[in-house]
Amino acid sequence: MKNQWRIIVTILLVIVVAIFAILNVEAVPVSFGFTTVRWPLILILLVSILVGAILVILFSTITNVQHNRAYKELERSTQEQQAALERENDQLKKRLQNSHSKQVVGQQDKQIQDLEAQVKALKQELAAK
Repeated sequence: MKNQWRIIVTILLVIVVAIFAILNVEAVPVSFGFTTVRWPLILILLVSILVGAILVILFSTITNVQHNRAYKELERSTQEQQAALERENDQLKKRLQNSHSKQVVGQQDKQIQDLEAQVKALKQELAAK
């Protein structure tokens, strides 16, 4: 449906331009500064429209290229930041695991000391009997 409207609008524009061309066939002088020529008015209008369209396409293409470069640069920096955060996250996980291991070792050392103290106390009780 959207394409049908585009076709209809394009056909209407072509008809309007054709009628405009028929109405403006008289030659008019155009001065380029160094020379003057006589061209039909519609030809001057169509050339002006064509030059304007080319300029618009050129400027929009340049803008799109600049936006694409900026997007790629932003994407690259985002990936670098993400990689850095992942590395930092891995380091923090390792530190946490090491910390947990140290806590477990500390608890085991405390249990060993408690058991040694109990063994010592039992030996003293046996020696006293």
